[in-house]
Amino acid sequence: MATLTLPDVFDLRLKLQELEVKKDSPELSLFERCDLEDEILEIKEKLGEFDRLKFSDEGECINCSG
Repeated sequence: MATLTLPDVFDLRLKLQELEVKKDSPELSLFERCDLEDEILEIKEKLGEFDRLKFSDEGECINCSG
């Protein structure tokens, strides 16, 4: 998996918020809702992986400069 940058994480969090709202729409079919749930879980996995890997052994953020 490629390392996510902070802008990537920001974009994923925005997309996650949009999908969370969209999945509760009564206009969606069961299959559409399942597809959205799959996409939501995929994004949550990516964000979780980022959170687990964002600190190196030295306790510094590997995605931050400085």
